[in-house]
Amino acid sequence: MMTVMTAGHAAATDKGYPMQTDDTDWQAVIIPQASQRLMRSAITNKDYLIQVATIGERPANGYPVVYVLDGNAFFAPSVSIAQMLHGRPAQTQPKSLMIVGIGYPTDKQFDIANRAHDYTPPADSYPKPKGEQTAFGGAERFYEFIEQELTPMLDDKFGINPNHRSLVGHSFGGLFGLYVLMKHGQSFNHYVIASPSIWWNDKSILAYKDALIATPNIRHILITLGEHELSATHKDPSLNAFGVTDSLAHQMAQFLAHCLTGAQVDFSFHPNFNHGMNAYPSLVHGLAMIYQSCQADERC
Repeated sequence: MMTVMTAGHAAATDKGYPMQTDDTDWQAVIIPQASQRLMRSAITNKDYLIQVATIGERPANGYPVVYVLDGNAFFAPSVSIAQMLHGRPAQTQPKSLMIVGIGYPTDKQFDIANRAHDYTPPADSYPKPKGEQTAFGGAERFYEFIEQELTPMLDDKFGINPNHRSLVGHSFGGLFGLYVLMKHGQSFNHYVIASPSIWWNDKSILAYKDALIATPNIRHILITLGEHELSATHKDPSLNAFGVTDSLAHQMAQFLAHCLTGAQVDFSFHPNFNHGMNAYPSLVHGLAMIYQSCQADERC
């Protein structure tokens, strides 16, 4: 189980959870069914914090796996949502899931420098580095880390259903999701792309749109945007009208729906949410989509 914070000692309940014995004896917060480890990548030459929660018994075909980028921030809420989906009492056949958070060895929610490098696509030129962002364009190697190092390790230890693999990313993580969808779309069956930074580097992600290939492996794509993201960086400045239909994210959803006629492509607009907070309704919507897809597939 994953320890989120530590302090003191206490007796354990009959279910194995620590309990408070007095006002000064505060204990670690534990996420049930979760564990974590550091993993060194020979491909990216970086360390990653890999957090895993297996929810439900291992299915015969292996766990449907959901890779969640920015794991330091979004692993815990993703696990909570997945546990709620699995634990609804009205279900006759609840489906198991494996949530995998991919983060970095830091106490911060976001490792600005590493995510800016890992999540941004290769390009002929890059913006001038500023602040904590020091390098860009590492998306291909980060993808190779997931495919060639992380996935085999997880499959060996937990068992992965090859027909139910999902990728969830927000902001730069959403940009990475678009890159993988266009360049290596067959690698995942479901994509949750929240608040994608399409504007980054003068929209250089659009250079990869011709590489997009329709494949039956791609079954569901969800692109989301928060109402308060409708600013100059998230809208096409060549358009004069205002509204959600002008957003780069919505235009991307329309483009993908046109090209990937065999996939279900949804766009979700979240009123009253800004860029950062839009991640949370997107996790709820996206994980529900993934879970429902599993329920509809006897192989899951």
